[in-house]
Amino acid sequence: MTDYPKPPFPKQKQPMPGFTKKMEPVPDHGEGSYKGSGRLVGKKAIITGGDSGIGRAVALAFAREGADILISYLNEHEDARTGREPLGSSGSHLPPMTEFPATNV
Repeated sequence: MTDYPKPPFPKQKQPMPGFTKKMEPVPDHGEGSYKGSGRLVGKKAIITGGDSGIGRAVALAFAREGADILISYLNEHEDARTGREPLGSSGSHLPPMTEFPATNV
């Protein structure tokens, strides 16, 4: 069994959006623990916020279950690149990373 960090965790504050590498402890999105079983083979998913947090865990789970995924995110390019690495070995189709300029909405 894997030992996971246990509370209490240190208080931390980051401006929004936050960055995964600055968190202590670094979150477990399932990179080393989640094994898929093909439940989403042939499905496609668009995951918003897939660079970090819950969105990153969902992207990893969907990819390992066999879905082809597209991830959108704000400006956390480093989180997006590091979050994409374990997805590439899942066997799912990942479109190339494309950066779009931010616009005021």
